[in-house]
Amino acid sequence: MENVFSFQKVWFGVDLGDIRPIDTTYGGEPFDLLPPIDAQYLDGNFGYLNNEAIEEVDKRTPDFVDKTFKPSQESNILKENPKWKGKIEAIQNSLPSNLALPSALVKFMAAPTAQGLIPSCTACYFDLPKTAKSFHWLGEKGYIFHFYRDQQDCLFWYYYVRETGESCILASSIPFEDEGIENELNDEVIQREVFYTAANFEEFIYRTWIENLLWFSLEEEEDLDSETQKRCDEYINHYQQIKNKQ
Repeated sequence: MENVFSFQKVWFGVDLGDIRPIDTTYGGEPFDLLPPIDAQYLDGNFGYLNNEAIEEVDKRTPDFVDKTFKPSQESNILKENPKWKGKIEAIQNSLPSNLALPSALVKFMAAPTAQGLIPSCTACYFDLPKTAKSFHWLGEKGYIFHFYRDQQDCLFWYYYVRETGESCILASSIPFEDEGIENELNDEVIQREVFYTAANFEEFIYRTWIENLLWFSLEEEEDLDSETQKRCDEYINHYQQIKNKQ
């Protein structure tokens, strides 16, 4: 049974050409229109990530473009980096002992190689604060921290966990870690500016990965390896079927 949260459900995606046109940096997509994600891609190992696709994107992207993705020859994409492992451990230690972060989130955020295999057409990048912050609006009681952000800080993505353990991914333009920001917030602002954007970390990573690869493929005519192209075609076909029914 899906947990019910107090936030509006919106996916902030990028333009996908004629199949899903967006005329701003990010567009809000209703959840009922999103392509489903096959459970095989949500096994905690991020096995769909591959260097070949990122190499192609990197090769065809001009050097003057700020690239937040990075090809790598490392065979173990989830190899821990001491610096990043320390960051995610600090987040865990700032939470009550009964709230354990999802293993997939911990593994991914401790592995910069995996992070570098997520392309971004808007120069978003992975980042962690020093500690989680309390969240206490809209009747919610829990903790929040960002793990992904837009280069110009126009949008942040947060892991939110209730005191009772239920969690989800939120998107917001609010910089919750800024000093004194709580003085500017109330239920009305939170209702308007904070959105439930994914059920869990793995869903967020997969959808972010595939939509940005699609953007590079459609806008920049990037070639993709056969397996990645197959996944992209499945994603696009979902929207095509919706259009055909209209």
